[in-house]
Amino acid sequence: MNTTSPYSLAKKLTIASMVISAGTMIFITSVVYFIVVSFGDTFLANELNEKSKFIEKSFTEPVWTFDQYQINEIGKSLMANDKYTYISAIQIKSSENGILFEQKQEILGDKDLKSISKLPYTKSRLIKLSKNNQQIGTIFVAMTNYGYVTAFRDQFIIILGCSLVILLGLAQLISFYFNKSLTIPMNKILNHVHQIQRENYSVVEISGLPSELEAISSALNHAGSVIEKRNNDIRYYTNDLKRLVRERTNELEEQMEKNINATRLAAVGEMAADVAHEINNPLTVIDLHVTKLKRSVNDEKFHSEDSKNSIEKIQFMIKRIVKIIKGLKSLARDGDRDPMAPFLVSAMVEDVVMLVEMKIKSQNISFNINSTVSTALAFGREVQISQVLVNLVGNSVDAVMEMDDKWINLDISENGSEVEFKITDSGRGIPDNIRDQIMRPFFTTKEINKGTGLGLSISKNIIEEHGGRLVYNHENDNTQFIFTLKLSDASKMSA
Repeated sequence: MNTTSPYSLAKKLTIASMVISAGTMIFITSVVYFIVVSFGDTFLANELNEKSKFIEKSFTEPVWTFDQYQINEIGKSLMANDKYTYISAIQIKSSENGILFEQKQEILGDKDLKSISKLPYTKSRLIKLSKNNQQIGTIFVAMTNYGYVTAFRDQFIIILGCSLVILLGLAQLISFYFNKSLTIPMNKILNHVHQIQRENYSVVEISGLPSELEAISSALNHAGSVIEKRNNDIRYYTNDLKRLVRERTNELEEQMEKNINATRLAAVGEMAADVAHEINNPLTVIDLHVTKLKRSVNDEKFHSEDSKNSIEKIQFMIKRIVKIIKGLKSLARDGDRDPMAPFLVSAMVEDVVMLVEMKIKSQNISFNINSTVSTALAFGREVQISQVLVNLVGNSVDAVMEMDDKWINLDISENGSEVEFKITDSGRGIPDNIRDQIMRPFFTTKEINKGTGLGLSISKNIIEEHGGRLVYNHENDNTQFIFTLKLSDASKMSA
């Protein structure tokens, strides 16, 4: 917003005042003019009445006696041009319609009597002359007050012109007054407003203001002080709020990390009994073959081929135990800080299957794997992806374990530059009313102490950090989750 021109407000007020004054003056002058003209019209009618009586009395005897000389003398005397009101035309006829006298003012030229009677500011009358109850002639007389109207109009024009000249002089004085008393003080207040707009709230003392504008200036100073105090309070509360937000965010992050670790440990704990059983079987086999080898040392009948088979069996069982332990370590370990690197998808799936099939077998669930990516290399943190896969398969196990028809399918395939994982179970899908909530943190449909509600949320974040996506496929007749990973450049080159 710019400061107004020093004279703009004064000019506007001056012009408005002058227009109102000039309009009022013209209006009053016009009203007075029309009143005067109307008065002149009435005066003319009265004057015509008086003149008619005089004319009738003056011409009766000369017309009766046919005194033409007297008629001419009286008629000429009546045509004397008065300055304001005078007879403009006169015609005297005998009873036989003979014209005894006729004269018009020279200004009328060749106009006939009928046209003269219709001129502005003119009135006419036909006077009948009678003697001894006998009509002896007629007199047509027309009178005008055109001189009166013209003189008055000229005076009005002079008065109006002088008034307008005086008004123009007065306009200069009024403009100077408005400028000094209003425009300049208003500009000072506007400068103060601009100062407040620039967030400068210092007190401004403006002297020489009218009382009304001084009140506005005081209000601006007060408003500036209030705004400055409010801004300081807002800055203080903002800084305090930022500090509280940082503290709460750190607390939430710590709590989230604890919950994530708790989720991982809970998954490990759920597998503990199955893992113990799964490891116990290979250990029993190893123990039997070790005992068998001990006996073979002193047994001459024992063949070397039997020893070789026992050793191979022991090695196989040891490898099985190593894979189980490796899978548990991956599930329990925090892989957030691992560098992203290419990893063999089939090997990762094999380690996951080693972990989940123990729980699946214990629930008599049919588990089928359909994979077409035996050599595909995905890019990411292998530990985190295995945790996501274990979590999704584990959710399917929990969902179908109480059902009559219990099955889980894991389909893995390449889709362009991505590898796609589909986990489908025999469940009938997720209800529409909770479908939009399943990926939110802490949302769970499991019983209390059976789940934290973080599995899907964490899994979704992990997959998105890897540049992929995790979605629930509501178009499938059964419950199906799909997630994708990017293939590594090495896998693309080999393809």
